[in-house]
Amino acid sequence: MRMVWRGTISFGLVSIPVRLYVATENKNVPSHQIHLSDGGRVQYKRICSIDGAEVPYEEIGRGYESATGELVVLSDDDLAALPAKTSRSIEVISFLPVQAVDPIYLDRSYYVEPEPQGAKAYRLLRDALRKRGRVAVAKVTLRDREIVASLRVHDDVLVLATMLWPDEVREPQFPFQASEDEWLTPSQELAMAEALIDSLSDEQLDPGRYRDVHRETLTALIDAKATGTLAQDVQPGGATPDLLSALRASIEAAKQRRSGNGGRRRAAATSGTAKKRVKKPAQNGREAGSPRKRG
Repeated sequence: MRMVWRGTISFGLVSIPVRLYVATENKNVPSHQIHLSDGGRVQYKRICSIDGAEVPYEEIGRGYESATGELVVLSDDDLAALPAKTSRSIEVISFLPVQAVDPIYLDRSYYVEPEPQGAKAYRLLRDALRKRGRVAVAKVTLRDREIVASLRVHDDVLVLATMLWPDEVREPQFPFQASEDEWLTPSQELAMAEALIDSLSDEQLDPGRYRDVHRETLTALIDAKATGTLAQDVQPGGATPDLLSALRASIEAAKQRRSGNGGRRRAAATSGTAKKRVKKPAQNGREAGSPRKRG
């Protein structure tokens, strides 16, 4: 991983020197726009919308749209007059319960690595956050812009997640919400839904259980087209059952999966115990299969 930022975590009088690394990467299958008739790559040019001429980079400026819709040009001198944000510190503002930070506000995540001299303080902060079930809310300057971020524990490292500003999160407004006050939850369906949730519940997320089926099938399709192999057609699913029937069927399927896994585990445990019993040494000299001494 490539380091993208170096600074300190500061809270109270404590300062921990750290480095940031981007925690995620895009695994989408790359594609290019091509000319269908000859397969040539499609290129884009910077064309002025007024005179139609191609514009070189040195003649490109920044235009910002005002609240009234006017286009305002800001020069480098104008931008330099803005308050400078050059802090190299992750300044902790407060500590909150983990569940108090709505995931909808989280944007991009960075792994936080301590410098060698800050490893002890880093571990203390990490262990204290984990024990108290808290996340730190902090201010940090990234790419010349001050933002709010959360600092939480992930496995054995701290993760800094940049956060969106409140006005960057859209307010949900859907027609069904208008009749929410008149909604009466049907008790039978609610009980079935709760039973289904219980039957499919786990204590922790296991990302390894899931596969990127789209990427796998797209890669297979690309390879098939490249080698001239025909891809299999995917058949559409059947009719959707009614809600109550779907809930019942889902609960039964979940119970069967759970009991099947449990049965296999019990069988494996019984088999292992049996093997151990066979190998158990004799006691009081009364083992049936003891070899006889030859004269």
